[in-house]
Amino acid sequence: MIRLPVMRYLSFLVRQTANNGTTGRMYCTTAKFCWSCSKPLVKKDKFFCGSCGSLQRVEEVDYFKLLDVSNEFDLDPFALTSNFRRLQSMLHPDKFSRRSNEEKTNSLEWSSLVNKAYKTLNTPLQRGRYILKQNGILISEENTSVDPEFLMDMMDKNEAVEEASNYDDLDEIGQTLKAEIDELYEQLNKSFLENNLDEAKENLIRLKYLLNIEAVVKEKLLHYKVK
Repeated sequence: MIRLPVMRYLSFLVRQTANNGTTGRMYCTTAKFCWSCSKPLVKKDKFFCGSCGSLQRVEEVDYFKLLDVSNEFDLDPFALTSNFRRLQSMLHPDKFSRRSNEEKTNSLEWSSLVNKAYKTLNTPLQRGRYILKQNGILISEENTSVDPEFLMDMMDKNEAVEEASNYDDLDEIGQTLKAEIDELYEQLNKSFLENNLDEAKENLIRLKYLLNIEAVVKEKLLHYKVK
């Protein structure tokens, strides 16, 4: 049975959370007690104990929520980068060099997770795959769901890149690829907005092919420039 002082403390935390407009955001957590002070845990700014201020242990978290951006394919890249930098300034291991070993470890793990989340959401291809994964849809490495006509088109594009013998030809191919990729981004955004996840999956697979070819074109163009 919960002792009366603990019940009073829980009631106090609830009131504090409800009236927390000026003292910083408070977040519920899957952990029940702070590892440091052992008090019932309500996190401040997602990471710190609201009672003793110690950095809490890493737990599984949605990347969009972690970085405070909307859960959508067409997110705000400036907000994403700004929030990423803010979190790293809070969680970087240098900030915890004089803290306990537990907090040093927590800092390293949180910082690593924030980096991973940012890299995932900052890349459209990886961001799309992550949204699909959230909905239980995985894209296999074999990509067997792509239609044969599209694969033939990709083979023709690869052959054209291999056969291009000068800068202008490569640049023209690159411009065509960029236009197709931009159009595919628009289709992807529409697919996710309409929650048409099967179509989004197919478009992501197509995007991966086009981006791979575009990367080869850019590499060859750079080779011409440095000659």
